[in-house]
Amino acid sequence: MDTRAMFSLSYGVFIAGVEEGGRKNACIINTAVQATSNPLIMHVTMLKSNLTTQMIRKKGSLALSVLSLDCPLSVIGDFGLRSGRDHDKFDGVSCSLDGNGNPYFEQNTAARMSMNVSTMIDLGSHCLFIGEVTEAERTGDGKPMTYADYRTLKSGGTVAAGETKPPQKRWVCSVCHYVYDGEIPFEELPEDWKCPVCNQPKSVFVLEG
Repeated sequence: MDTRAMFSLSYGVFIAGVEEGGRKNACIINTAVQATSNPLIMHVTMLKSNLTTQMIRKKGSLALSVLSLDCPLSVIGDFGLRSGRDHDKFDGVSCSLDGNGNPYFEQNTAARMSMNVSTMIDLGSHCLFIGEVTEAERTGDGKPMTYADYRTLKSGGTVAAGETKPPQKRWVCSVCHYVYDGEIPFEELPEDWKCPVCNQPKSVFVLEG
């Protein structure tokens, strides 16, 4: 089975936040889906071992921030690659609180919503939360970031409104870091061609991207 096929599914990039026992925590998730419109029900899937997940299971509610394309990758790193068990993720971070006291973000987001959990399903490695949306509002005009956008940006690519461009391959001088941008394909340059900056031979160039 080729599990890479699963990357064809569409995912978003969200921050799930919760306050429980006087402590705030949040983490990056990629699966949050509207299930019905009347009543307004959505479901969220989270890694069961995450501290945020365990806090949501205790409290029974969460706040969801929909990240937009202008969100710095450092924010995703802070909330997705660090554990709240070892760091206070909200130290020096500005956030707002919903009616349940759960934290959400207005900057670098497209929308935010709050959910009261009515059903929790153990999926093995993950936990599925199902519940009614109690608050929802647009927080910005930016395009919501998809997980495909995130993977492209992380790899050095660019993402325009409505279009994702993969990182471009480029030939870079390993000595002076000059990037070849000539009209002739690099592979077709003569073997005696040299870097116009440091005068090193073609052989020192490496393909990046």
